Amino acid sequence: MIGVSVPESGPIHKKAVRYTKSQMDHQVVTVVSDPQVGATDDGHLQAYVYIGNFMFNTDLVRIGYARIPDSDFSKHQEFMTKQQQAKQRNYGRWNTTTTTA
Repeated sequence: MIGVSVPESGPIHKKAVRYTKSQMDHQVVTVVSDPQVGATDDGHLQAYVYIGNFMFNTDLVRIGYARIPDSDFSKHQEFMTKQQQAKQRNYGRWNTTTTTA
């Protein structure tokens, strides 16, 4: 997904995968490319994923399960706004509080 970098392992990775499956399960999605973004180094298409009119990529950033990678894409500013909101609210990967048992 364009504009989304999820950890490759760990609790945030697991939450992101679980959340994505719950949102995508039995949904019709629209995949939209960006003329500023090519395929990954291993040839995978990168795209914006929409469920109806809702862009799912920004949701992963908004809830803190993903950060914005260092790359250029046309909707970068929209993603930056979502990431700033996640940071300000200490969501997901931006949660700096720890709990002790």
